[in-house]
Amino acid sequence: MQIPHLKTRLQEVMALPSVVTRVILWALVALYTFMLPDAIIIYRDIVDAFGKAAAGKVPLIVVGAAGAAYVLAVILTHKSLKNLLFLAPCGIIAFLIMRLVDNPNKHIHIPEYVVMAWLLFAVLSKDYKGKGLFPLIFFYGTMLGVVDEIEQGINPARFYGLGDMTVNSASVLIGVFTIMGLIKSTATDWSWTSHLKENKASITLGVFGFTNIAVTCAYLFRVQADGKFWGVYPTWLLAWNTLYLIATLTLALYQFVLYRRQAAGKTDHEVAQPAEKRTVRLWIVPLLIILFYMNILVTYIAISGVKFD
Repeated sequence: MQIPHLKTRLQEVMALPSVVTRVILWALVALYTFMLPDAIIIYRDIVDAFGKAAAGKVPLIVVGAAGAAYVLAVILTHKSLKNLLFLAPCGIIAFLIMRLVDNPNKHIHIPEYVVMAWLLFAVLSKDYKGKGLFPLIFFYGTMLGVVDEIEQGINPARFYGLGDMTVNSASVLIGVFTIMGLIKSTATDWSWTSHLKENKASITLGVFGFTNIAVTCAYLFRVQADGKFWGVYPTWLLAWNTLYLIATLTLALYQFVLYRRQAAGKTDHEVAQPAEKRTVRLWIVPLLIILFYMNILVTYIAISGVKFD
């Protein structure tokens, strides 16, 4: 392949507004996820400026304002007042989080992960066709909540716990309910699932990586308990992390080469994937990337010895 031709082709693709929009939205999701652990800095600044009692009320104020904004959105968009019923489960979940979690700092996770759900909806809904969009948003929001915790778990100085993961996941669910209340679903059926069998290698890799991360998360509890990474995190698990990274890169390279071969001599219309296949890829590709990033975090810290702040 000639480099000038590749450069011209890339420029043509990036000139498409739809492609640029998708790139920007996925970049926002990635950047937002990466910055979430630093939210504690803002909270500490609020505590220093106004005191712990005032800072503890910030999440409640934000949640209340978000609820009011939801009601206003229902009215302005001329939705049925029945849509306000979606606030009921949102309120129950938020109440339980604030009631059962003593640390007010954790309550700020509610608006954080409601925003996460909406960001995921913005990017996934552009290509998703068929039923299952809301479960996918919840699943990816939960996974990115785990990313947030892993970023803290590899640093013994930060708090890492199952409770935080649960709060993150529950907050994503609040976000999903608000989306369901404001956005009319255009889903049809589950026919896209028939294409899953065409992605056996990717699904197998996803299961392999998901299992790997589950074990990784379990050992990070030991890292937190002992206050150090090396000597606690097992070398066999680090090898497993590394193996997943190699396997993912290998599969990505294979898929790229295969795509180029199939695309050779075909028109853009012939190469374009049916909507159902794009939906299947949305269930697989982002998951593999999220798992890849999780393994990169742990492997990088283990090899470099850098303290993740």
